[in-house]
This record gives sequence, C-alpha cells and structure tokens, in this order.
Amino acid sequence: MNWILAAAAPVLIGSALLATGRIHPAILAYHALCAAAIFRQRGRLRPLFPWNRTTALATLATTFVIVAFLLAAPFVRDPAPYRDLFRHTLFPRGDPRTLFTLFAAYTMVVHAPLEEVFWRGVVMDPDRRPSGTAVAGNAFFFYLNHAVPMALVLGPQGAVLAGPKAAAGALWAFVTIRSRSLWPGLVSHWAADAAILGGMWFYFIR
Repeated sequence: MNWILAAAAPVLIGSALLATGRIHPAILAYHALCAAAIFRQRGRLRPLFPWNRTTALATLATTFVIVAFLLAAPFVRDPAPYRDLFRHTLFPRGDPRTLFTLFAAYTMVVHAPLEEVFWRGVVMDPDRRPSGTAVAGNAFFFYLNHAVPMALVLGPQGAVLAGPKAAAGALWAFVTIRSRSLWPGLVSHWAADAAILGGMWFYFIR
C-alpha cells in the first residue's frame, strides 16, 4: 500500500478546489496525478489484467452488487433537491444537456479507468498480497478523496453523502486481491459510473 499516494490524492483535489473555487481544475489535477502514477508503474501493471473464468465470475458478481446498490439508492434518499447545486457546480455556464454529454464521455473514457487502476493497481499494489489493513486504508482514502470535495461544496453533509465510496472502495480492493486482476473492479467501476450518470441525467438534466 502506497500511503503517500493515497494521502496525496485527497490533499491535491481539496487544495485545487480551495485555490480555484471550481471543481473542474481539481478534477483535472487529480487525473493528472493518477495518469502520472500509472505511467510510472505501467510495466508492473500489465500483468494485472488476466482474464479467466475466475475473473469473469468476480466481475459479474461485483458489478451486480454495485449496480443493485446504486439502483436502490434513490429510494433511500431523493436526489432531486440537489438539482440546482449540481448544475451550478458542474455546469455554471452553457447548455447543461450538451455539457453533460461531454462530462459523461470524459467520465467513462478517462475518469473511471484512471481512478480504478490508480487506487487498486498503483496505490494498493495487489502483487504484494496486501493485508486487511491495506484494504481498509485503500477504502478510507478512496472515501476521503470523494468526501473532501463533496464537503467543500456541500458542507458536513457532503462527507456523509460520500460514505458509500468507502464501501465501494473496500469491495473493489477486496475483489482485486481475491481475483488477482484489475478487471472486476474496472468493469464494475464503469458500470457504477454509467448508473450514476444515468441518475444524474434523470434527476438533474432532463
């Protein structure tokens, strides 16, 4: 577990948000950190993409759990009251429909793979058979990475709303270790972001 990188991500995204007052530069700074770390470790990461029956089953199971949780989430807490805040934070100018399309494409093509490979491949380093402490640490800092910007935008409530990120981080860390592959986390992360984007469109954009 690379504790320095784990701590650097939330510090960077929080600092960039405080310095600029805008979420987009913070996101770009975070993605630059992820990309640089992945590039430096690219040789070590290549073997972490095996695909076999075990990997396929782990991918299906993890994706089912994540998507089922996300589909149930709106019944627990109504997202509709956050519509204006969401639009103001992400799309302060321009047509939200057009900008959301670009945002969604960027999320699926850039954000999801960078984030998953960074946290579960580079930060945790599953080749070293991480301990339960490493899984817990990965989940905690993954949560913190989302809680910091959400708290800066929403206040203390943002830290509470980011809570499910800890559970997702723990699940993805655990399945990565058990499968010895980044595919289960990566595919289910894509599915999770697709479900979240669908919810954003339904509640905030259309």
